[in-house]
Amino acid sequence: MLTLRDSYMLIVGNIVGIGIFTTTGYISNFVNAASTMLLLWILGGLISFFGAVTYSELSTRFPKAGGDFHYLSKAFHPLMGFLFGWSALFVTYTGSIAVIAVGFGYYFLNFFPPQIQQLSWTIPEFQLELSLLKFIAIAIAFIFSYINVRGVKLGANWQKVFTIGSILTLIIYIIIGFISSKGNWLNFQSNGTINFSLNSISNMGEALIGIYFTYSGWTILAYVAGEIENPRRNIPIASFVGVTTVVLLYFFMNLTYIYALPVHEMSNAVDIGFQALRVLWDQGFSYFFAIIILIAIISTLNSTILSGSRIYYAMSHQGLFFKRYGLLHEKYETPANALWIQFFWASILIISGSFNQLLTYTVFVMVAFGLLSAAGLVFLRSKNASLDQPYLAWGYPVTTFIYMGFMLFILINTLLKQPFETISGIILVGIGLPFYFYFSRQQLRKNT
Repeated sequence: MLTLRDSYMLIVGNIVGIGIFTTTGYISNFVNAASTMLLLWILGGLISFFGAVTYSELSTRFPKAGGDFHYLSKAFHPLMGFLFGWSALFVTYTGSIAVIAVGFGYYFLNFFPPQIQQLSWTIPEFQLELSLLKFIAIAIAFIFSYINVRGVKLGANWQKVFTIGSILTLIIYIIIGFISSKGNWLNFQSNGTINFSLNSISNMGEALIGIYFTYSGWTILAYVAGEIENPRRNIPIASFVGVTTVVLLYFFMNLTYIYALPVHEMSNAVDIGFQALRVLWDQGFSYFFAIIILIAIISTLNSTILSGSRIYYAMSHQGLFFKRYGLLHEKYETPANALWIQFFWASILIISGSFNQLLTYTVFVMVAFGLLSAAGLVFLRSKNASLDQPYLAWGYPVTTFIYMGFMLFILINTLLKQPFETISGIILVGIGLPFYFYFSRQQLRKNT
């Protein structure tokens, strides 16, 4: 059984990853004032805490199943669970792998001169241009897919090392950043104070896409809630203290970024961690720290590749996906086919979109299913009002409805402001509908 300390370490380790080193540049496209940016990071942490306690009740209601696939199937209909799994392959998990791999590429290319960074190749047969950045992203996704094909144990051992390294990286980065005398405290006064005009609120909604992605690891406790000691006590405590720890780390990381650069100069800087250190210290030192950041990015990439493939593997075993993706490798006993189809689609996404496009495309669908899962808890509570459950969501219904309200706001706002990316995600999820009926019919024939 997982203790309170285990649960705390699990949630902190699972949240901390690539996002804090890449998304601040995305967020600064929509936010001008430093105070607004810092407020949004705190707000994102609060939303994550409310989401964590909501998801954890769902998980303890279905302790043997775990995950949105089962929550949505039980609360609404197996079709909803299937579409979540389908979206994991074609949008959320592969999209996350693409975002992480492209982020890795940006940091990795800092070690090469500009003329090398700008290399690209044209593929006339497909009217595509493959940049060196995207080639590196595909290569790193391939390497860690192969590592996970070779064996779960190898992947898990890598993950332990990378998780500890990621947390230490943030702490050291913050300390080193503020030791420097080259920063400018006037950057915190740039572009005035928080503005709550309608346009500014809409821009904040777009900024929350990057923040939601960066905090998204809070869902981990929902998947292991059935294994936690005294869940009614330990889940809300671990969630609150864990998320608060990450909020503080992220808050001070962004203070460091702002100390180095005014918000408007961060725009589209995917490698914001490198750019900030280059201002605060010399070029050589920023290269050294970029290596550590690359290790932290690899941590997130590895865990996403490992966990995502298990969704399609499980779906195949339930007759809801093609049989070959439920087979294990003869030698390594890993879901190799599921890992390779995941890599294949992630590579297509890497080729087809920019970092910002991939982030929006991925997070929109993540938010949609997060909203549906939370609504599933409300529906289950309405069907069965019994409080005799291992864990009840702390602050329900207030916390759950606040979480749902923010998810709905992000969905509507993103659909209106970035329709191409959001509609692309909706179409790919919708394509899963005929496949669900096909697999369901196959199962029905098999059982009769």
